[in-house]
Amino acid sequence: MSRPASDELIVNSSERIDAYNPVNGELLWYAGSPRQSPIPSPVFHDSVIYMSRGYRNSDFLAIRTGGRGEVTASHTLWRSPTGASYVPSILYYEGLLYMTSDAGILTCADAGTGEQVWRQRLRGVFFASPAGADGKIYLVSETGETIVVRAGREPHILARNNLGERLIASPAISGGHIFLRSDENLFCIGKSTDRARQTRDR
Repeated sequence: MSRPASDELIVNSSERIDAYNPVNGELLWYAGSPRQSPIPSPVFHDSVIYMSRGYRNSDFLAIRTGGRGEVTASHTLWRSPTGASYVPSILYYEGLLYMTSDAGILTCADAGTGEQVWRQRLRGVFFASPAGADGKIYLVSETGETIVVRAGREPHILARNNLGERLIASPAISGGHIFLRSDENLFCIGKSTDRARQTRDR
């Protein structure tokens, strides 16, 4: 993964998209126009930022880093006018973008062009961002359902499980385990390790 010539701090604000020098606070570049309630965080891969501007049926876009001043025209690689998420951030995984809408629709788009690859209605309301690992996309809905989708250019739901608790925090994946936080509990899902068994048996 290549990096811009210098670090950039990206702010998705209601006025526009700003990039600052995190060392001294200098404004490096800006793009876009006012957008109500921008919530999602940007995602970075190979010198390109992928992001949604938030609010209902949001646009999403790809911006090349390293610009100076107004870069809406010069550094915007593509922009899709609708279909992105309101609260969850976009997931970049193996050349594809995954995003869930507040209406329970999962959209997969090509990271190079922004064109829709497929769209699948999952049901539920999503505030958590999707996570990707081991060729799979993991999603959790507010109602407590966890959904596993095969990554790729064809939609395929591998599993649906209900934890029975409200989930709005994004999944975290480490060491072959998935960590899910509900309003009341922290869940660790995966194969048990010797250390985990020893802790549980105490």
